[in-house]
Amino acid sequence: SLARAADTVTGRFVAQKKSAKLVFVGAYELAKDKLVIVATEKAHAASKTPARDAEFGEFGSAVTISLTTPEGAVSQVQLVHPDFPQNPITLNGVVKGVDVKVAGGRVEGRFTSNGGKSMFEGKPYEVTFDLDLQIGAQIRPKPA
Repeated sequence: SLARAADTVTGRFVAQKKSAKLVFVGAYELAKDKLVIVATEKAHAASKTPARDAEFGEFGSAVTISLTTPEGAVSQVQLVHPDFPQNPITLNGVVKGVDVKVAGGRVEGRFTSNGGKSMFEGKPYEVTFDLDLQIGAQIRPKPA
């Protein structure tokens, strides 16, 4: 199990061999048993629906990770990148959660595609995030 400092995120989202600079990350409750982690290029704190707006490309490149709570299982991941032929890309079962904990108003864990993957037409992507976030807050992570 990795030790993480509170309110930290490290990670990467690579699409078409280009790293997306996802510098704004937040975790939001969607329902009593659902949580979404939103990582975007542009600030999304002012949005009332940050995950949906991110998936429509309003904040540039983005990754949204939907979880069921309290177990923290990944239910769906959406990727948004200008080089994809369509957006968002929906992933089911590709990005896994490792050591995920949802408790005390916080979510922490690692979310990873376990290296590079490719989708339709061989478009490559990779997703890895290690995070410890307060639910309902957006932070600006330190560069990894």
